[in-house]
Amino acid sequence: MMKQVLAAVAVLLQISSLSAQYNWQVLNQSPQNGQKQDDVFFLNPSLGWSVNGSGRIFKTTDGGQNWTKMLDKPGTYFRCIGFLDSLRGFAGNIGTNYFPNVSDTTPLYRTADGGASWEPVTAISGETPVGLCAIQVVSPQVIYAGGRVGGPTHLMKSTDGGATWESQNLSEHIAMLTDLYFSGPDTGFVFGGTDANIQLAHAKILRTTDGGATWTTVYESSRPFEIIWKAHFPAPGTAYATLLSYAPNTLERFVVKSTDGGLSWTELPLVNNGSKSFGIGFLDADTGWVGCEQSIYETKNGGATWSAKNVGQYVNKIRVISTPEQKVAYGIGVRIYKMTETVGTTSQVNAGYVRVFRAYPNPASDSLTVEYHLEEPATITFRLTDTKGKVVFETAPEEKKAFRQTETFTTGQLLSGTYFLTVQTAGQILAQTTIVIQQKP
Repeated sequence: MMKQVLAAVAVLLQISSLSAQYNWQVLNQSPQNGQKQDDVFFLNPSLGWSVNGSGRIFKTTDGGQNWTKMLDKPGTYFRCIGFLDSLRGFAGNIGTNYFPNVSDTTPLYRTADGGASWEPVTAISGETPVGLCAIQVVSPQVIYAGGRVGGPTHLMKSTDGGATWESQNLSEHIAMLTDLYFSGPDTGFVFGGTDANIQLAHAKILRTTDGGATWTTVYESSRPFEIIWKAHFPAPGTAYATLLSYAPNTLERFVVKSTDGGLSWTELPLVNNGSKSFGIGFLDADTGWVGCEQSIYETKNGGATWSAKNVGQYVNKIRVISTPEQKVAYGIGVRIYKMTETVGTTSQVNAGYVRVFRAYPNPASDSLTVEYHLEEPATITFRLTDTKGKVVFETAPEEKKAFRQTETFTTGQLLSGTYFLTVQTAGQILAQTTIVIQQKP
């Protein structure tokens, strides 16, 4: 039986076309402060934190459906956040003399209890940064933090899990530091601009292979009014970054892309409407999103073309969390937004029997409704198999009339994951669709 199921699935996949749909939605219970918020970080698809410029830190344990305020610290502008595990994390403050009503001069805070309490990081050797815009947890021991937009620029590094930090001034190399990415303890990039005055700034990317002791410029734009805002390295050798432009007399906007691990960068057209671009995140080398002023834009061909998703205002940071069971992404802007992947296919192996076959909701949790249309009366069976071919659910053969109809099945007993739902008669698969079960925590 197992071999038959696997063979049927394999044949079916060969003649079917899987089509992934990426659905963004606003999380209605998510934090907001009336303006663009700055960063969101998830350890897994369920557990995450967000920060904003009102000095607030929030936490979710159910994939963003509900949020708990962990800290309310007026006068602090939290710009970035990162966690080593479910307890230990760090949050960066942009500091004074950039945004109004910011009085807090502490650049970095830490928590050891999942965000319930926070304390200033004081064990910093070297020049203490004025403010921070980015944090990256490279490993349980190595953490980088850097900033800031508007300058001055500093890079902080910890090699002991955040117990102590070393800081260096990068102002001679880059005047604004808005993001960073390190592939290991010593090799990485910082992103920003050539001048603290945005009217004079050109977008700039620096690379180091010795932990920041030396730097090489790998990209600099030719236009003023530009800085690199956010970057993402989704696959080996592939990287993207947004070009945030304040140019007053041009509408064309770009992203930059690297296919050699960041050694060189190519400009790709994004939009031609003058919109500012902020956060960026990719599932793989080809599929990703950019957050602009009024919408998230999507590409499925490596940035060659982009289309508006009509959701997501001022999305400043996009975090992608990919597990074997599911792929999700979170974007933070005016609200927090969530992407869920729906993979579906309708395979009409015998079009004379089945004309419509779809299952919803997808992803499903407690129940699944199947809609189908038989062209002729038939005795059919519904079968659900996992990706390894194991049958996890099967109905008894039942004679059905020839018309459009629905069936509803309970799925609350199933584990979260990807499954193949088939309808068949006399051992012949008539149609199949791929569904995702996503159980509530």
